[in-house]
Amino acid sequence: MGGTSHNTLRCVVRWFRRGLVFMVLPVIGCSTATVFTSYTSKINPLIEGVKAHQFGHALEVLNKYRGSNDKILYLLERGRIAQIKNDIDTSMVDYEAAIDAVSDMEGKAIVSASDVGAQTASLLTNENAIPYKGDGYEKVFMYQFQALNYLAKKDIEGAGVEVRRANLEQNLALERHEKELENAEEKANEKHLDIVQGNDKLNTTYEAMDEVAGKVKNSFQNAYTFYMSGVVYELLYELDNKLDTLNQAYIDYKKAIEIFPENTYLQRDVIRLAKDLGMDQDYGVYTSRFGKDLVKDEKSTDNIKTGELVVFFENGLVPQKKEIRIPIPTPNGIIAIAFPIYDTKWSAAEPLSISESGNMYGNTEPICYVHALAVKSLKEKVTAMVIRHLLRLAAKAALQKESKDQLGTMGQLISSFYNIVSERADLRSWLTLPNDVQIMRMHLPTGVHRMNLLHKSSGATTEIDVSINQNKKAILRVTRIGAEFYTEPIIF
Repeated sequence: MGGTSHNTLRCVVRWFRRGLVFMVLPVIGCSTATVFTSYTSKINPLIEGVKAHQFGHALEVLNKYRGSNDKILYLLERGRIAQIKNDIDTSMVDYEAAIDAVSDMEGKAIVSASDVGAQTASLLTNENAIPYKGDGYEKVFMYQFQALNYLAKKDIEGAGVEVRRANLEQNLALERHEKELENAEEKANEKHLDIVQGNDKLNTTYEAMDEVAGKVKNSFQNAYTFYMSGVVYELLYELDNKLDTLNQAYIDYKKAIEIFPENTYLQRDVIRLAKDLGMDQDYGVYTSRFGKDLVKDEKSTDNIKTGELVVFFENGLVPQKKEIRIPIPTPNGIIAIAFPIYDTKWSAAEPLSISESGNMYGNTEPICYVHALAVKSLKEKVTAMVIRHLLRLAAKAALQKESKDQLGTMGQLISSFYNIVSERADLRSWLTLPNDVQIMRMHLPTGVHRMNLLHKSSGATTEIDVSINQNKKAILRVTRIGAEFYTEPIIF
C-alpha cells in the first residue's frame, strides 16, 4: 500500500500539471479506498454482521486486508472477532500477525521510500494515507487479549509472556508518545509553523470530550491489564510455588489500584496479598484506607471445599469517531480541514448481575473505561494533528495557486472541489474493543455451578455452567455485544 500511496502522489502531480487532477482522480484509480472511504463505513457492516452472529463473513472480509496499508488494524479486528466467536486458534494467529506487523513498523531503522510516499501523499490527500500504527492503548490490549488466548489453551506460561509484553508496552507507549510529540514540534519549528492558535482552537472544539477523558490520567495504562496480569501471576504461583511470582502479582495489583482505587474486588486482592506476603506496612495503609472487613478467609476447610471464580466482563463496544469539517476561504479558492471527534457523553457502566438458583452472588464493578482511553488518546494527539494539518494546508494551497495560475477560474473551481472532497478525518481505531471492562471475584464450593447472567439495561441474559475445583481458579470471560452474551469459561 505504501507503493500505492506513492503512485497516488505521482498521479496527482501528473494530472495536476495537466489541469485535470481534481476531476479525473477518482476515475483513473490513483487513489485508494483506504484514503477516500472512512474506516467506520467499511467496518460497521461487519460489526452489524457480528451482532447477527455472522462471524464467518466478517472474518472472510477482514482477511482480504492482511496485506493492506492498515493491516495492523484489520488484524486486530479479526483477532478480536475470532476470540468472541471462541475460535481461539484463528485469534492467536491474527494477533500474532498484528504483533509482528507492529514490531516491524516500530523496528524500522531507516525511513523507507513507501513511508516517504505515504507521508507526501497525505499532504495532497488526508491523514488516512499514512499507514495505521495503532494507538498505545490498542497495543496493550493486543498483548493482553493474546494472553487470554493462551489462558483459554491452559498455557499459563504463554499467558505470562504476553502480560509481561502488555505491561512493557504500557511503559513504552508513554515514551513513544513523548518522542513523537517532540519530533512533531521540531518539524513545526523547521517549517516556522505557528501551532498555538491551532492548538487553542482544536482544544476548544474538544472541550466537550473533557468529562469522558477526565476519567483516566492517560491513555497508556489501564487497570484491567494490570489486574489480569496479577491473576496470571497468581496462576503461575499455583504452578511453581515461587514467592517471586506472588510478589509480582501483588505489584501489578498495586499498579491497578493506583489507577482504579474504587473497585472493591481489587481492594480485597491488594489487602489479601499484603497480608499473605507479610507486607505489614502496606497492609496497615490499605486496611486503613479501605477497611479490614473487605477480606475474610474463604479458602477450603475440612468441612467446605472451595475454589475461586474470577469474572472478566467486557461490556459493549467502544464508541466511534466522527468527523468535523471546517471550510477555509483563501484567495485561490476554498480549502477544507477535517478532524476526528468523539461526541459520546459520559454514562455510568451498567453492571453484570450473577446469581445461581435465585441466590444473588453480586454485581461486577468497573475496572477500565476503554472509551475514556480512546477519547484521551485522541486528545493527546492534538499538537501532532494540528502540525500535520498546517503542513497539508500549505501543500494544498500551493497546488491550488498553481492550478489557478495555469487554468484561471476553472482551475480555481476544480482545485477547490478537490480540496474539499479529498479532506477526510482519520476515523481509524480498533472498533471491536469493549466500551468498558468490569470484574468480579468470589470463592464458591467445588462442583458445577449453573450461573445466571443478567445485564438489565441491554436485556442480555444467559445461563452457563462453570466448574469449580478445590483451591483452584476458574475464569469466566463474558463479552456483551447488543443483547447477546458470548461466554468462555476457563477452568484450572
